[in-house]
Amino acid sequence: MFQERKAAVALIKKGDQILLIKRKKIDGDPWSGHIALPGGHVEKNETIEQGVLREVKEEVSLDYSEADIVAEMPPVNTVRAPDLWVYPVIINTASFDGAKVGPEVEELRVVNVLDYRDSTETNFNSPAMDYDGWIVWGLTYRILKNYLNQQR
Repeated sequence: MFQERKAAVALIKKGDQILLIKRKKIDGDPWSGHIALPGGHVEKNETIEQGVLREVKEEVSLDYSEADIVAEMPPVNTVRAPDLWVYPVIINTASFDGAKVGPEVEELRVVNVLDYRDSTETNFNSPAMDYDGWIVWGLTYRILKNYLNQQR
């Protein structure tokens, strides 16, 4: 029987600034070392909102409530795991103060979501965004492009 898996990521924003993470390199993690939005798998007993808030706290030490979630974007399917659907949520924040790397995160960076350079510098020669050397591609690229298209 087919079992859909769910994950959630947070586009944490203050105006045009957003928080990106660089995932640590971990054996067996297909997204190891990638630039991403904070988030991860939603447990069976959690809602999308509960899962993303737990993951944000674990990965970047920021503590939000469901009231801080201002919008949900349509879920996106991953290419590497077709049974996994990722639910992006948007969280408005007053500050990124207190953000720090968790056990699965190597580095974090606040960037202006509009301040990127188009790139194809990926292993698969796919479309990407370059945020001052941080190459965003794949699923995170599609989420950010969807977000930017909604803002127009």
